Formats: sequence, C-alpha cells, structure tokens
Amino acid sequence: MLIKQIALKNFRQYKDLQVVEFSCDKEKNVTVILGDNTSGKTTLIQAFNWCLYGTTSFKTRELINSETLQEMSMFSSAEVSVEVELQHEDKLYVIRRTQVVTKNEGNKPSCTRATLKVEYKEQNGEMQEIPTFECQNTINKILPEALSGYFFFDGEHVSEINSKGNVVSAVRGLMGLETISEAVDHFSPKKTNSVISKLQKELDIGQDEKSVRLKRDLDTAKEKLQTLEAREAQVREEIAYFEGRKKELTALILANADTKARQEEKTRVERDIEFLQRNQADVEQQIVRDFTRNAYKFFALALYSKVYRVIADAKQDGEGIPKMHFDSIEYILQRGKCICGADLTMNQGAVNHIRYEQSLLPPQHIGTTIREFRRDCQRYETEIENYAETIRADYIRIRENANQLDDKRAHFTELSRSIQGNIDVGKYERDNEENDRVLTAKRNLLLEITSTIGEVKNQIQSLESTINGLRVSTEKNKKITAAIAYATRIYEWFQASYDNSERVVKEDLYASINMLFSQMYHGQRVVEIDDNYHITLKVDSGNGVFVNDTSPGLDTVKNFAFIAGIVDLARKKAKAKENTPGEIEYSSEPYPIVMDAPFSNADEKHIANISRVLPQVAEQVILVVMNKDWEFAQSDMSEKVGMIYQIVKHSEIKSSVRRDG
Repeated sequence: MLIKQIALKNFRQYKDLQVVEFSCDKEKNVTVILGDNTSGKTTLIQAFNWCLYGTTSFKTRELINSETLQEMSMFSSAEVSVEVELQHEDKLYVIRRTQVVTKNEGNKPSCTRATLKVEYKEQNGEMQEIPTFECQNTINKILPEALSGYFFFDGEHVSEINSKGNVVSAVRGLMGLETISEAVDHFSPKKTNSVISKLQKELDIGQDEKSVRLKRDLDTAKEKLQTLEAREAQVREEIAYFEGRKKELTALILANADTKARQEEKTRVERDIEFLQRNQADVEQQIVRDFTRNAYKFFALALYSKVYRVIADAKQDGEGIPKMHFDSIEYILQRGKCICGADLTMNQGAVNHIRYEQSLLPPQHIGTTIREFRRDCQRYETEIENYAETIRADYIRIRENANQLDDKRAHFTELSRSIQGNIDVGKYERDNEENDRVLTAKRNLLLEITSTIGEVKNQIQSLESTINGLRVSTEKNKKITAAIAYATRIYEWFQASYDNSERVVKEDLYASINMLFSQMYHGQRVVEIDDNYHITLKVDSGNGVFVNDTSPGLDTVKNFAFIAGIVDLARKKAKAKENTPGEIEYSSEPYPIVMDAPFSNADEKHIANISRVLPQVAEQVILVVMNKDWEFAQSDMSEKVGMIYQIVKHSEIKSSVRRDG
C-alpha cells in the first residue's frame, strides 16, 4: 500500500483546496511536512482518519474552515472534503469523504451526514465506482480501522502503542494470519455453524422427541462453549496486558526510587508550609490582641508618677463614700427615709450629716473622683507589669515562624527544581495498585470460565456419545461420516498450519524488533516479546540475570522498534511471496508509516538512529514534524527524502501547504 496524495478542501485550518503529493519513489521514499505548533500538523493526520473511517479526535464537531464559514452568506452552502489516492495490490483507489455545510441564522453551521465515495481504476484506465454499501468494507479490507493506529499515529503517544488491547489481532492481521484463522473457524467442530457441525446435524439419529432434544442440547452446548472460549481468549489477553503493565510499573517505581523519596519529602515540606502559614496568621492575630488590649495603659506609664504628684499637691482628696454619687444621696433625702430605715423627716441632724457627705461626692466634690482615678492608675500599673515581655515574646514567635517558613519555601523550591520533568512515582504506585486489583479480578474470572468450559466440554462429549449410539446405519450416514472425517482432517491441517505460521511470525518479529532496537538504541539493553506480542526491555543486572528496565525515553525507542518491526516483517512477507511447502499460502501487504511529531519524546542521538532505520523498513514514510526536530533528523534522513513541504500559518484559522524544492 502506497499513499499517492491527499487533497483537503475547507477542512479545519486548510481553506479552499490544498493538495499534498507523497513520494512513492523506492529510493527516496520519505515525505517531510514541516510546521510549527498550532499550524495544522495534527490536522493532516486527522484528515486521513476522517477520510478513511469518518472519525477524528477534535474537541469541536464542526470541520469546516472558520474563515470559509465567515465569508458564506446566510443560508448558503459549502463543501468540506478530504480525498486520498492510494495504491493497493497494484490497483489505484480514490477515496473521498464529503460533508455539506449550510450557514444558518446566528452564523451557526448545519452539517449533513458525511458521504463516502470509493473508486478504483480498471486495467483499461477507466474509473469504476464501488457501491455505497461496500465502500467502508473495501477500506477496511485495505487497512482495517482497528489496525490504522499502528500506521497513522501521533508520535507523542508512541509510548502507548504496545499497550493497546488489540495487539494480537493487529499482528495477526498485518501478517496475513487472519485468513488462516477464518479457515480454522470455518471447519472447527467447536463452532456451531462450522462445516463439521453442520454435517453432524445432517446425521440421521431418528426423529423422536429424545433425538430432537439431544440435537438441540448439543447445539446449545456448542454455542455456549464457543462463547466461553472467545471470552477465555479475551480474558487471557487482558491478563497478559495487565501482567505486562505490572512489570512496567514495577520497573518504573524501582528505577525512580530517588525521585519518589524527593516527591515524598516535597509533600511533607508542603504540609509543613501549610501549617506554618496557618500558624503565622495565628501569632500575628495574637500580637494584635495583646497590643490593643493594654497599649494605652502601657504608653501612659511615664505619666502615672506625675499624676500622683499633682494629686498630692492639689490636696483635694476628700473622704467621700467610694462609688457613691450625689444623685443617690439626693434621692434618699427626697424620699425621707434612710437606707437603715430611720425617718429623716423628723431628724434634721441626720439630714445635715447626710448633706455633708453629699457635698463630698461628685459632681459637687472632685476629691472622690481623684481618689478613684488614682486607684485606677495603680491598677493599670499592675496590669501592664509583663506587657512588654508579652509583646516581645509574640514578636519573637512571629520572626521564628517566618524564618522557618522561608526555609521551608526555599527547600520546597529546591525539591521542585530537582524533580522537574521527572515522572510522578506516586501516580505509578496508584496505577500499580489499581492494576493489581484488576489483575486479581481477571484471574478469578479466568478460573470461573475455564471451570465452566470443562463442564461444557464434558456435556458435549456425553451428548455426542449418546447421539452416536442412536445413529441409524444408512448410506446417507456413511457418506456424512466420511465427509466429517475429511473435514476433520482439513481442520487439523489448517490448525497445525496456523500454529506453525504464528510461531514463525513471532520468531521473525522477535528477531526483527531486536535487530531494529539495536540500531535505534545506543546501549546494551535487549527486547523480549511474550505470547501476546507485548514487549519489555531487559538489562543485564551484572551477574547474567536480565531484569526489567524502562523509562519514558526508552519506551519511545522500544515502541518505535515494535512498529518498525511489524512494518518490516509485513514488507518482507509481501515481497517474498513464499511459504513453507505443505502449509497454506498467506500474504501481507507492505504499509506506509504516517506520523505526527514522531520525535517528541526522543533525544538527539535516538532521533538520528530512528531517522536512519525508518526509511529502510517502511515502503513509504510520511513525517509531519516541527522544524526544530527536523534539524536533528535531517542529516541522517535527507538522502531518503523525495518530497518536502512547509505548512504556512496565515492566521489562527487558516494555513496552507507549500512544496519546497
């Protein structure tokens, strides 16, 4: 499969018609499209996905170019389309997906359902249109949507490429093994609609109620077994994924123990800072309370001795009754009865004595007031005896707390700087705990399924034995029995061929990935691949024992090797067209690699290595890359570049593609 060109019309940033032709030259098989961030690099990859499968990952639903929409008059329509021309199995296909957009009131776009059109060129040069209902099926035969993520992908997520749940199906599909797998299923006696099962249903065992029930029970048991085995295979693949994920997470946690310690210390320091900040607010409020409560008494301290001298010199310190007031005495006199009960109306001498005491009270006599003021001053002196020490202690607490807070903040900044860019080990530990929980649940589920499968197999065996005992010995049954024997032999041949082919594919893939990894990576690590095609990195611990080892940068190189290994193997199979004698022939088609930001997570050395390897293993390479990253790859890849383009960003909503050179 080779992609000849893509044409975008009013698709996202690309206004009007933009056509990009891709190099199909065998020697110069690389096309480079350069662009800066937000210029429309990812949009090109999404255009492939939309054209072929009708899907995108854009946050907004509208695909029409914003400038085109602004220029449209009310209720007018415009077309959004993407057209891809590709060569597959020596046949030219033109795939076009179109959407009509109408501008409604309020400048809101109304979009029709996108239509898909697929044509191919006949040998006489005429274009033949494929029926609408067969269009998507035709595309999936060329490149199934489930596998498209291995060839049209965002390089920033390359580290996730080997963690996909459909890795097994992807490898089998790309290696052409799905055809043999379908043949195995077509004959398998375990499948209710297989050739063998249908022949078994034709056997004459009589038509009484018991015979009919036995046949029905056998069909039901086989259907149940088929469902259970499909679920078992799925659960085993899920377990393999979670086991592989556990190894990766464990390796990451161990490899970043120092980072974890610093992250934990950072968390502790952050808690200390929060405590000190709260404490600082508390001690500041305390000094305000202490200061405002007795401040005026403290600052009047120097005046108290002067007050005492003035009072002494004034000699106005009368002997008035403390706390008694002039108006109180006046009230008693007016009432005519003393507080002791004596009648004052008939006792003028008592009245005269009371009048004298009244004269000593405020407001008529200042002596009492002076005497009370002197007592208040003496009380104030007692109350502020430790005032200065209290304020001084409050201030010391404020300064000590502030100094600790400054130290903690400086330490926090230092820790943040030291782990900046490092992975979040705590997140990996939480992920590992969740992974363990799911893994345990999957393993328990597998035990239940395998136990049930055993019971169903015993049930099928018992039913078949009973049915065989009821067979009527007729010519028809003899012919059917012979046909079943032939079909069983064919099934065994298919199964053995499939098992052997998959073993060879796995061995070849393992060799290819390790060879490519050694070319991409500048170290001593090796790659291992399990039965579910998940790969892990190993490093010699020093005593000949290889242990898991990983990091974000290593994962990028590892998964590049995985992708390149699959593409390399598919290309070799397609070119060899040879199979082992006695085995079923199968073939695969070489595929291109189309990548957005492929070098985002790789360093300069690995970028150079990857740049040398990719053009060698892929039939066609299309790179949508930032200018700064291309500088590192250019020297190692330039000889393989057949075409180069520049994305020109005119505004935030408009870009165009210009061919350079």
